[in-house]
Amino acid sequence: MDFLIPVSLMLMIAFVASRMKILGGVGWILFGVVWITKLPHYIEINDYFNSVVVILAFLLFLILGFTIASDSGKNIETFIEITAFSALAGIVYYPFVIYPELGDRLIAITAELTVALGNLLNFEFGMYSSKIIMLNNHYVEIILACTGIESMALFTGATLGIRAVLKKKLSAFLISVPVIYILNLFRNVFVTASYAYSWFGENSFYIAHHVLSKFLSTFALILISLAVFRILPELSELIFNLKDVMVERLKAITKRG
Repeated sequence: MDFLIPVSLMLMIAFVASRMKILGGVGWILFGVVWITKLPHYIEINDYFNSVVVILAFLLFLILGFTIASDSGKNIETFIEITAFSALAGIVYYPFVIYPELGDRLIAITAELTVALGNLLNFEFGMYSSKIIMLNNHYVEIILACTGIESMALFTGATLGIRAVLKKKLSAFLISVPVIYILNLFRNVFVTASYAYSWFGENSFYIAHHVLSKFLSTFALILISLAVFRILPELSELIFNLKDVMVERLKAITKRG
């Protein structure tokens, strides 16, 4: 289903350029399909947090797509702006998925920096391969999700892809994207050390990776979002405008039902 990624992004960009609602609607619906195709993988690895996330994302993008396609035109500016920054986020993220060499390079850099940070914190980290970290005779593989690229791409689009003064956009970018990457390195060190030294018993990896890290990452992203909103009130206004449009749409659907 990787072919849907460039197709959905091209349709979203075409919508921004042409203002043709059908292009935006189909683009967002296909984008939602891309997300829901990740569900079997997350279920297979017992990652229930991300399973819920992709289901909610799919439903949100599906409703957004139909809302854009059927809109009378009064909300076109909101839809164009939200699509523009989302398309930018996709353009930043999906090359790492489509081109394995690019993703592998980012993974290798992240693994090397994780080892360096772990050693700085007095752990005896080592590199088993370009993707695998070793500690205390335990091995942890760094995959693309471990690089934080998804969150970094989202905040790149959210901070640089909206209409605002350039200085504010750059400030919001700098307090979000680099911070996310640094925090993600600490997360990798925490998960690896927890697993290597069995800090939480025999299920240390699961507890550290799927429970504690998910909670702490979500909390950190909320704080970063609040900081970005303070610098870029245009972003929070855009999100609230979209929320109002979506709520109005859902009410209309409910009444018809």
